[in-house]
Amino acid sequence: MTTLTPDTARHLSLLRTLGTAELSPYSRWQWLAWDASSRYLLSVQKQGGVPLRWWDLNSQGSEPLAAHSVPGCIAAWFLPGSEQLLSVTVRGTLQTWSVSDGRLLSSVETGGSVSHAHLSSDGTRLLLVASVGRVMLWDLERRWLVWRKEDPWQFHGCALSADGAFAAVGAAEEQENSNTRASLRLWDARTGMRVTTRAFDARRIWAVAFTPSSEHLVAANSAGELLFLALPTLEIARTLKAPASLALHLEFNPEGSLLAASPDTSAFVVIDVQSGQHVFAYSDLDDQQGSTANFSPDGRFVSWGMDDGKVGIWGVKADPRKK
Repeated sequence: MTTLTPDTARHLSLLRTLGTAELSPYSRWQWLAWDASSRYLLSVQKQGGVPLRWWDLNSQGSEPLAAHSVPGCIAAWFLPGSEQLLSVTVRGTLQTWSVSDGRLLSSVETGGSVSHAHLSSDGTRLLLVASVGRVMLWDLERRWLVWRKEDPWQFHGCALSADGAFAAVGAAEEQENSNTRASLRLWDARTGMRVTTRAFDARRIWAVAFTPSSEHLVAANSAGELLFLALPTLEIARTLKAPASLALHLEFNPEGSLLAASPDTSAFVVIDVQSGQHVFAYSDLDDQQGSTANFSPDGRFVSWGMDDGKVGIWGVKADPRKK
């Protein structure tokens, strides 16, 4: 398969679907994640269907390798350098699972509710956010709390930089007349010291993502913009158009040349970071469904959760320029 670049990504097509169709009366949101080798792919369904599933892509079938009913599961990741994956629930329960046979290996309570979470690139620390205004950094190896912050504002998306230096959270500061103002909090991820706080001309910051180089933080606001912010000042370096006013998840490909944005609608968009052009877009036109869009670590695929509970994998079969 062809590596995805701003040129080849224009020719993405659906190559494979995983799972079976599941009808659900509820709105559906899927959280997806790949393992470092691009062999395994997991899905967390926040409503409808089995909450936690993962697949071995070396298998030709579409049935998951394992599936578990994990009440309140909101996110999961494959832990680097191990045969384990980590899941987190809305009540702050952290569980590890054996990838090969699906066994539950451990369960730890963090002591607080969770609405958003982000795993560090080395798999040793977990940033946990509660929408009511609490941020915690959890050490997975020692199973203890490194630091905790309280804030009266509404918190949304969060991220840790790849170099381990920063932790960022998008927020909505309450104003008079029930209005809110978009805001960003930036901490030193190691110490928990506040680095920068900045407000913006919008109501909310919904999602944040650091560039792979850790030079910029990208924030999706409620005004339909993607703000590229310099670190650590959070000064606006450039602004791109988001796919919708509520971009709920952002992810870069490994090279940082492409950005996948998932709005609150049944769609995802792949953006050429340098030009700002939307080079690929897909939608299944189901307003009750959404999903993260995630690049595989080998840079060849992008995955997205579909309206019937299946998971789709997109790629480019051959370099179109060589046809």
